[in-house]
Amino acid sequence: KAGQGDERRQGPPPSPSEAGDREGQRPSRPEQGGEPPALSERDGEPRGDDGPREGPGGDNRFDEFASMVAPSRPPAGGQSDTLITEEFVPVTAFVHSLKVERSRHSYRDQSETTEYDNTYYQEGYTSDSTTVLSVKNMFGISLLEGFNKYAKAGLTVYLSHEFSRYDLMGDTLGAPRIRLSEQEFWVGAELAKREGHALHYNLTGELGLLDKAAGQFRVTGNIDLNFPLGRRDTVQFQARGYITHSLPHFYLRHYRSNHFAWDNDLSKELRTRAEGELTISRWGTKLRVGVENVKNYTYLSSLGLPTQYTGSIQVLDATLRQDFRLGVLHLDNELTWQTSSEDDILPLPTLSVYHNLYLLGKLAHQVLTVQIGADMRYFTSYYGPTYTPALQQYNLQSTDDRVEVGGYPVVNVYANLHLKRTRIFVMMYHVNAGMGDRNYFFVPHYPLNGRLFKFGISWNFFD
Repeated sequence: KAGQGDERRQGPPPSPSEAGDREGQRPSRPEQGGEPPALSERDGEPRGDDGPREGPGGDNRFDEFASMVAPSRPPAGGQSDTLITEEFVPVTAFVHSLKVERSRHSYRDQSETTEYDNTYYQEGYTSDSTTVLSVKNMFGISLLEGFNKYAKAGLTVYLSHEFSRYDLMGDTLGAPRIRLSEQEFWVGAELAKREGHALHYNLTGELGLLDKAAGQFRVTGNIDLNFPLGRRDTVQFQARGYITHSLPHFYLRHYRSNHFAWDNDLSKELRTRAEGELTISRWGTKLRVGVENVKNYTYLSSLGLPTQYTGSIQVLDATLRQDFRLGVLHLDNELTWQTSSEDDILPLPTLSVYHNLYLLGKLAHQVLTVQIGADMRYFTSYYGPTYTPALQQYNLQSTDDRVEVGGYPVVNVYANLHLKRTRIFVMMYHVNAGMGDRNYFFVPHYPLNGRLFKFGISWNFFD
């Protein structure tokens, strides 16, 4: 089973307004600079940021099954010095998976200075906590691609059940905790063609049957075409899309804390996205264009309360990645443009830019890979979401005192060394701190760290 990807962000954690976004693709807000671009453990080349993008949550996938080879006996009544083998390929698999998770979230503040509109337990001190236990079972049958007359492509069908139990704080201080539970039953199928060179595709669909899953569905698909360009290059075109109809996250519907409490009857969100991507590897070019429509978008308002926009919001985005190379000199570039039809509800920076200039080569008899360079991240100014400590989440800024963030480049200088199983990096983060405009905020009222020196080592132990 393949899980989702997470969205990285430094500083405060992602907001509940983004919790409902985790199952779908959405242009991400810019990130702060972290470690330098990593070198691959396998070949010492820089590892890019553009891995395969995943569709919405709940996509169940199964690994391909290894072949078993067993020798056979020589033909009866004759001599043979040739070993004859028979290859046995498992064409059908019955699959069961069990996943048990228990999570706990807590927040404590013994000397509160932030002013909140409501206090439900006690003034000046907060000790909030909530826990969730989930048990998920999945049963499926998978037919291997190309070995079954009923399924020329790989076919998987499955049934899943998930039980979730949530423990919330009581209505008053010292009151018993409130326990709520939800169950979800899903049926799903996947049709996939992964073998071959010219064409690959994958289509996954899930339908909720009972309880909270009733009326929910998720469909995601992707296809890629590969065709030659001249004698030495291949052009790849990918198309991806999904449509989901799902409830907002539980904690956007039910929550209890010292300063925030709600029980909301929220409508299901309908998300639709389509995107295309063109890649020319030899030229170092990748172009991606996408459009997304969201109905009943759920977010945290300026008061920190879950709110739904009953209309539709459209997001357009385009990303161009162009890498240049001249001997050992490399220049990687990425430019993203995006726009939101409701900028007051879903604010996004118009442009995000990333540049990475570095020297890459091998020393010491071609066994030591060395990368020395500098990278820069920048996004245009916009009214980004603010951060509420008691929720530990992002929410919209108040329209009365909004402040813009961004419009400031962050430059890092770094060096990577890769020797067999060992990688060492050194980095001067935010080397341009204190130069020019010092208004370096990516989140309102939370400035970036100043100039920092970082170093690290990664050493893999294996035979």
